[in-house]
Amino acid sequence: MARALKTLFAASALVAALAQEPAISRAEIDRALGDDEVCDGDAVACALNALQVKASAVAGAEGGACDRGLVAQIKPLAPGCFKGCPQACGPLGDAINAYMTKGGEEAAKDVICKHKTEFSCAYSHWGDCKTLAVQAGSLGLHIPMSQHEMDTGC
Repeated sequence: MARALKTLFAASALVAALAQEPAISRAEIDRALGDDEVCDGDAVACALNALQVKASAVAGAEGGACDRGLVAQIKPLAPGCFKGCPQACGPLGDAINAYMTKGGEEAAKDVICKHKTEFSCAYSHWGDCKTLAVQAGSLGLHIPMSQHEMDTGC
């Protein structure tokens, strides 16, 4: 069930990203999906790589960690959170990648706990950031809902 949910999430994110401008060429998508080092037959990893290629094209080379990869794709869900906690963008990208490609919730939790200081910023901006935690929970990734829960869970 968790595997199916991750595949559905990756496919949905890929479809949403491909629908946005600027357009990415079919050749770039095929290259991302055909990269032997990334696409070892795992549909989720292939979709993730293609989504990262698209997100990089959308964000451009000048953007920071909040404007690249999957983080750029979810930024519109809670722009105030990313504005208030830009230091969490890089670790958030790492946590998403770990969740989707390296073992699900446990892998993401390891990244979150490693970067507890950066993620703790969200609790100072909870009105802006709660949406992301709730959305992650609906996808099967439990995000601590308070600083206390973060402290005791890590």
